Amino acid sequence: MITPVHAAIRSRMEEIRAKGRLRTLRAVNRISPRECEIDGRRLIDFSSNDYMGLSMRPELIAGAVAWTERFGTGSGASRLISGTSAAALELEEKIAAWKGFESALILSSGYAANLGIISALANKGTTIFADKLNHASINTGCLLSQAEFRRYRHSDTGHLRRLISASEAELKLIASDTVFSMDGDVAPLEELRLIATESGAFLFLDDAHGTGVTGKEGKGLATPENCDAELATFSKAVGAFGGCLLSTGEVREYLINTCSPFIFSTAMPPSTLGAVSAAVDLLRSEEMEEARRHLHELSGFARDAVCSLGYECGNSVTMILPVIIGDPLRTVEVSRRLYDAGFLALAVRPPTVPEGTSRLRVSLNAAHTREDVERFIDALATIKKEF
Repeated sequence: MITPVHAAIRSRMEEIRAKGRLRTLRAVNRISPRECEIDGRRLIDFSSNDYMGLSMRPELIAGAVAWTERFGTGSGASRLISGTSAAALELEEKIAAWKGFESALILSSGYAANLGIISALANKGTTIFADKLNHASINTGCLLSQAEFRRYRHSDTGHLRRLISASEAELKLIASDTVFSMDGDVAPLEELRLIATESGAFLFLDDAHGTGVTGKEGKGLATPENCDAELATFSKAVGAFGGCLLSTGEVREYLINTCSPFIFSTAMPPSTLGAVSAAVDLLRSEEMEEARRHLHELSGFARDAVCSLGYECGNSVTMILPVIIGDPLRTVEVSRRLYDAGFLALAVRPPTVPEGTSRLRVSLNAAHTREDVERFIDALATIKKEF
């Protein structure tokens, strides 16, 4: 039976296609952190978030196998029932020590963590001030909290100050990414800390794209000195999966009792925790210090080269390089031509990014070589001439 809902779905899909926003799934066979295969075609992968190239490291695989053999394939229950092993608690202590915070709390995914943490920290009596380009999970958490939700212009601390000064709310929370996932720029962290201190606001930072790839030992950009709580992820530079809150013991205890995704989700499988444990050890090594230096140098080279072709790259200072084209259909076409040239650099279109800013989100990792980047730049230059 065709219902009005079916008809509405068809209408919406026609609109999505007409605007060049259609998204599809395709099988991607990852060969290595720098290469993948799609439909039999081998490609250099410039779209992965595996920034340190750890997802296929033998150390992480061995860690996953060891924890599986010891604890089984599943955790069996939520954290508050019987899904918390002694090894999981020890891992949280290990992560807290690595990141320099008093405590850590592992959650089953970064997206769910942001939803649950923010909606637990804020309520109808709170006003949340959030950067306009924050990740969607932060925005959804703000909406779920039922707090007053005010968005300040991207990295515009003057606008944030004006909004906070005009607020009469007793409870205030500032939420921001550290590294913005679609632009590769970094939030004004020192100024955010100052504004939070002056206004008595709680400062929450999502360090998903900073953890593992920035700072000494890969600690990231969020610290106990510049925020009240941090969300780290294991699914990017750490090479595994999951989310983790870093804060004080008091905040940790509060969230254990109030954060719905933590309370009602089955705990992460032992294999994932074993991989995370191995990754933390590896990220603190001198080998990874050298890998981070290589990645940042390569990212700077790529950024300068792309900008020299006349493309707009925003204010990126990280391994995330936006190649802003503007029109969504043209962006898809450039991505297709790069695919034909042997590169995976996917198009990102509204509503993920603002109207008129469709782009290739080029993402470098420590396994990429200078030759990879040079070949990519040559292909991009050829395509630009053709257009």
